[in-house]
Amino acid sequence: MNKSLEKVQAALAGYSAEEGDLFNVTATDTDDMSMLTVIREDIEEFAILVTASDTQLLFNVALFDSAQVIDGQLASLNEMMLTLNIAMPLSSFALTGDIYSIFGAMSVNSEPSQIQEEVLVLSENIMDALEVCQQFLTKA
Repeated sequence: MNKSLEKVQAALAGYSAEEGDLFNVTATDTDDMSMLTVIREDIEEFAILVTASDTQLLFNVALFDSAQVIDGQLASLNEMMLTLNIAMPLSSFALTGDIYSIFGAMSVNSEPSQIQEEVLVLSENIMDALEVCQQFLTKA
């Protein structure tokens, strides 16, 4: 695992939000890629995947698949997400293939407290994003 991901792992080891929610970090290291999976215990179904480039730490959370969007609501959902992108601190919406997600990026030179803040805010944005998108999604 590269030093940037080790730094993230160290910053989040034993870290808990003010509300007491703990973050668990698992490392995956293959020949092709190194990655961390960060799970906030109260929303474990939404893992935060962390990768690193030479200059950035990248945080990504898959929210839902486009197949879950109500027929005829795709354009409205996309417009709403573009409108909200500016209002979500430290996070942005993305569409990769058929998967909608939110992501954040920061410098590999970020301090541990900044990494903790990014992960906390991103984890809070997961629930906010799902709440505002719910009107466009099927119940299944």
